[in-house]
Formats: sequence, C-alpha cells, structure tokens
Amino acid sequence: MKRPMRGMVGWVLACAIAGAAAAPALAEPAWPTYHHDAGRSGDDPEAGTPLAPSLAWQSPPLGAPIWGQPLVLGSRVYVATVGDRLYALEASSGKVIWEKSAGVPVPSSELPCGDISPTVGIVGTPVIDTSTNAIYAVADTWDASKKEAHHVLKGYALSGGEEVLSAPVDPPGSDPKALLQRTALNLDGGEVVFGFGGNDGDCGNYRGTVVAAPVGGGAAHFWQYQPAAPAFSGAGVWGPSGPAVDGEGNIYASTGNPNTSGGEAATYDYSDSLLQLSSQASRLGSFKPPSWKYDSNHDIDLGSAGPELLGAGIIFQAGKNGIGYLIGASTMSSEAPALYEAQVCGGFGSFGGDAYAAGVIYIPCSNGAQALAYNQSAHTFSPLWKGPSDAKGPPILTAGLVWTVAGGGGATKLYGLEPANGKPRYTLTLPSPVADHFPSPSAASGRLFLATGSTVTAYMVAKPASAGTIGSTESIGASTSGPSGGAGQAGSMLAAGGPAAPEPAPPLLLRTRLHVTAGGRTRLALVCTAAPRACSGKVTLRARFRVRSGHKRVRRVLLITLAVARFGPARGTFTLTLRLGPRGLAHLRAHRGHLAVIAVIGSPGGGFRRVAATLTQGARQRPRPAPGHA
Repeated sequence: MKRPMRGMVGWVLACAIAGAAAAPALAEPAWPTYHHDAGRSGDDPEAGTPLAPSLAWQSPPLGAPIWGQPLVLGSRVYVATVGDRLYALEASSGKVIWEKSAGVPVPSSELPCGDISPTVGIVGTPVIDTSTNAIYAVADTWDASKKEAHHVLKGYALSGGEEVLSAPVDPPGSDPKALLQRTALNLDGGEVVFGFGGNDGDCGNYRGTVVAAPVGGGAAHFWQYQPAAPAFSGAGVWGPSGPAVDGEGNIYASTGNPNTSGGEAATYDYSDSLLQLSSQASRLGSFKPPSWKYDSNHDIDLGSAGPELLGAGIIFQAGKNGIGYLIGASTMSSEAPALYEAQVCGGFGSFGGDAYAAGVIYIPCSNGAQALAYNQSAHTFSPLWKGPSDAKGPPILTAGLVWTVAGGGGATKLYGLEPANGKPRYTLTLPSPVADHFPSPSAASGRLFLATGSTVTAYMVAKPASAGTIGSTESIGASTSGPSGGAGQAGSMLAAGGPAAPEPAPPLLLRTRLHVTAGGRTRLALVCTAAPRACSGKVTLRARFRVRSGHKRVRRVLLITLAVARFGPARGTFTLTLRLGPRGLAHLRAHRGHLAVIAVIGSPGGGFRRVAATLTQGARQRPRPAPGHA
C-alpha cells in the first residue's frame, strides 16, 4: 500500500491523477463476519483507548441458544439462534429492534445424532454484506408433514429485516438430516461461501461440502468430497471459523477425516486437507499433511479449525494433531509440502478459529491459547507464550488485549490476556453460560459482544476512537454535477443499520465490482426493495483519497465526484448506466484500471445508502462485493 499523500489540496488533486492510491472510506463500527474480515484476522483495528471492562448490558432472552458470533454494523448488533430466528439489537442497550423467523427449525429428536438442542436452526455465524445492506444466514428448516429437513440461504435487509433472499442450498444427492451447517459464512464476489459437515457423532452418510451461493439468487456452486474406498463419507467442512477468502477471490477451506466401513483409509482423497478453491468452488489445489494417513484413520481432523490468512499468499493452518503449518498459496496446485511446520498445541489440538495481528498468530488450543511470532521473510514461526490452560476459546484482539473464553459449552469465564506474555489482566464472570462449544467474542466501537446462551452480553472495554473528518471538492470528471456535500447523516445511519429511512428506501446495489468500458460507461445492477412502491432517485460515484493537508498535517478524506445518473421509477431488479468524463477516466488509468469508489444511492425522502465499490477497466472480471461437527 502506498503512503498517504501530503501537502495542500490543490497539489493533492494533481498528484491523484498521477497515481496516488485510493483509500478506504471512513470506518463505522463494524464486525460484519466471523473474526472481523474475510481472512479471519480476529483483530478490531479501531477499538479506541482501553478501559477497565464493565458490563454494559445483557439482552433479553432470545428464545433459543446462540451458537454463532454476534455481528456488528454501526449502531446495531445482529445474532441468529438455533430456533431459526434472526435479531437486530441496539448496540448501546441490547434492546431488540427487529426479529425475523427463517423457518421452522429441525427438532433435535428428528436427527440421527448431534449435540445441539432443543432444535437445529441457524448454527453457523451469519455474514453482513455492506454492498447489499443485508445479512445472510443458512437456516436448517423442517417440513413436519413430510418429515424432511432442508437448508436454505436466507437474506434480510439490515434496516428493517425484510426478506431479500431465500434459496435452497442442500448439496446435490445429500441427505440433509445428516448434514450440519456449522461453519461461519463468508463473502466472495457477490457469493456467500460456507461449509457443510456432519452432526456430532458422524452418523449417517454425508460428504463434506463447500458452497458458493449468489446473493442475487440463482444456482449455487458446490465442491463435494468424493471418498476413496473404503471411505464412504466424511471430510466434513465444520471448523467454526469457516472458509477464508483472499484478495483474489480464492477460497480456503479445511476438511476433516474420512469415515470408513472398517478398512484403513490409504488413498488420498482430499480429506484431512486444506483446500484451495476458485470463487465457484472448483478445486485449484490442496495441502496434504505428511501425517495424512495416520490422522485420517484416527479421527484427527485438520479441519477442526479454519485457515488463517497471513497475507502475501501465506496461510496458517492447525487442527487436532496440534501441528501448525505455514502453506504457500502459490504451491498448493502441486500439493507441495508446507513451508514450515511445528508442534503448537498440546491436548487435543486446535479448535475454532485463529487471530492474527502485528506479526503474531493467536491459536485456540485445547490446553490453552498459544501465541506465535511469525517471521514473514523466513516463513517460520516461534512460540511466544501459552495462556491459562482453560483459555480455550477462539481468541480476538481489541482494546489492547487478547480476549478468549475459558472452556466451551457451559463456560462462564472470559479472559483479557496481555498480548506480550499471555497473563490475564482481567478475568470476568459472564452473567450466563455460553452454549457454543467453541465460543468467540466480537468487538466494535469500544464494546465486546458475546453470545451467552440465549442472550447477548456486551462489555465496555474501550473509549471509542473519534472518526476523522471528511472533505469535499467540486465535481470533476462527471457527466453531470453531483451533490455539494457528503452522503449525509441519513446515509450513515442507514448504512449502519440505524433507524429505517422513510419509504421508499433507496435500492440495493447487487454488484460492487463495476467494469468500465473504453468509452467510460459502467452499468450498475440494483434492486428496489420498496415493493409495492417504485424506487427513484440518483446514484453518485465518488473516488476516495486520504490526505494530510495544512501545516498541522490534518488527516482528511477527499470525495471526488466521478459520475452521476438518475433512475426510476423502477421496480424489482434493474440496471443503470453511468458515464465517467475524461478526468474520471484519467483517475482510473492512473490507478492501473482499479479505483476504489463510494456509490451514493439516494431516493427523495428516503435517505441514502453509501456502498464501497471498485471501478475496473481492462479485462472483464467477475463482480465482487465490498469489503460437520458441532
């Protein structure tokens, strides 16, 4: 990443066309996916000034246990229960803003085995897509009349909980009763990515699966385990952190052991492996541990924890054998050995998901959290410390500490560990025990959130950092003049999941990787959610630059209007064409055909949506959105 530009505003604009890097939009409180981001870093980058933790609130009971991580966007917290219900809570108080049913959950007694009760509904952590302003979850649903279970990908608008997607995602030829959707969901290029494994006990005939399902509906893509005899099922993709996604759209998912009919597994079949998949879930490569045969025949899943992306094409993976592997993404197509490996966990190995920040990898080991110093140039790691033996939960980092739950289901202790030595600075007693076997907190805006049984508990752990300032310039390079200011408070509130805007609400942007033709035209796909009313309004594309200006080097974010177009009245899904002027195209060329922008979507009386997007020019790329066992 290039350094921020410096100097006076006029000089900045001249340099911008010469190739300065676009910067991210100012952050609002956000933890939109498991462990914060698509690479599963578990790091809250904007916690603010640390405070001694204090209980902020505990939500009212939400009707059924919560097995996933709470998600945060703006002023709201979102959770889902095994009762197939989703909730939006007020982040400052825990008050329920809206709740929605995703279907009838499956009674636990109707399944051949398992350890989730009293029903199995939404188990994996959902994901928030800020490009569509929607939350997505996989619901296990029950048809009592047919005694059938089915898995359905559900999408709900953040503002009011309106359903925007309902798509079946059972893998071809599968027995849905034998499948458990345990992994957290992720996003990749307009698709929701997740895994399937088996119920606890490995009963029934199931095959580990990775699914990539379009957020706009349509057919899902599947990678399915094909067992080599004597294996007949298994290879569950069940680690709670789920698949990770890199900046190129590649998916990384780890699998579990094969199930055999009595013989010994001897033929490598991508069980107990790390898989590298395309954005459409086709296999590109894999990593086979040297101990694959032994592990596969002794229930030693590599996939008990999900992969951790360290950047620069390096992946860290640990599992039940307790060995940590550094794996190069570029060599997985040849099934090359690990770049480095060493024992990192005792006990029964690693479960859940890791965290990574500032060159340190934090691992949830069954004998206590471990920290490893990662040497990026040498592709090695070395042990830093081991935490308390009961600090087993997947860790996160916020407010200057490593936070982890002591134990699994039924645990009532939360640790705040010193990142330098792993010693507890704080030990908190939770107001209710957790339900998840591998519980992990989330954090945003100075608060730490944790699912505590059928409630959510929030602690204040930091004084939130204040946001930067936003500057604006005259419209340049646009086909028509844009609005005079920023997106406005209404847009910020709506994007944050705040109070719903008056009808008609602005439409949703379905794809945020926008291809620009040589003539400067780009087409946007939008969907009007204001049924039965029609949507109308205006879309403005603005480039974003972070600069320092003035003798005090005040940090500012400049928003430069590139193109504007009006739409409507329109219903359902529709397209809109915008045209960049010569200066807008100059910006795009200066950034080698890849420019970060903000799409401001406004409707009269309906507020604004602000959506992060990218403009690309050159070879057409597939559209992308903005940033087993129980």
